[in-house]
Amino acid sequence: MENKAGFQITGNGLKLIAIITMLVDHVTYGLYYTYGMANDCLNWELYRFLRGVGRMAFPIYCFLLVEGFFHTRNVKKYAIRLVILALLSEIPFDWSLFGDLFVWNKTNVVFTLLIGLLLIWILEESKKEKFWGIENIVAKKLVVLLCYVAGMVAAYFASVDYNIVGVAVIVLMYCLHGEERNRRLLAFAAGVAILTLGCGTLESAAFLMLIPIAFYNGKRGSSSKIMRYSFNYFYPIHLFIIGIVRAILL
Repeated sequence: MENKAGFQITGNGLKLIAIITMLVDHVTYGLYYTYGMANDCLNWELYRFLRGVGRMAFPIYCFLLVEGFFHTRNVKKYAIRLVILALLSEIPFDWSLFGDLFVWNKTNVVFTLLIGLLLIWILEESKKEKFWGIENIVAKKLVVLLCYVAGMVAAYFASVDYNIVGVAVIVLMYCLHGEERNRRLLAFAAGVAILTLGCGTLESAAFLMLIPIAFYNGKRGSSSKIMRYSFNYFYPIHLFIIGIVRAILL
């Protein structure tokens, strides 16, 4: 059921909010925090406020990932796009936020989204009568459980952004997914609650994003190539620019 309110927000509108809040977060951590600490001029209240703004981005991306999963015609292509984006983003991620080209104990958030996508894909496939040639219900559940554990282990040892908590948020939003506004709000709120419990109270700032979610109309918005590429590749490009500025300042 679509939101019948006069004011509506498309998926592209939610992406724009996610991009802006993510940019605030990365500039705050990659530039302001690093420069402020180096020059003893960091205002901690301002820093925490800006990081709080940045906490709003990840739950929106998780929400949109689940929405995209249910609306895409080809989940395999969706996953491949995430693989490419994750690989392209890793060096800019390490360089802009941590000052090195390779940081082995930190992995960018697109890998978190990728693992989450693969797990909900498996969960969806397991609903079919035959799942990887398996018909027995108990055997299906066992395979799904093993896949879930494997995904969590991969997220933990790869040190993906938000770690296993981020993957759990995606799976939870998938399980609570619905077309009605109240189901969307419930799924998003539950995801933010898990983030808050697993990653700290600052994550609770994302509850404010229930407001735009309430006006989401279930539609993607413009599907032009320029729009798609702008949204898809903003992540590595803005990280690369932050890395350049960081190198100049420090």
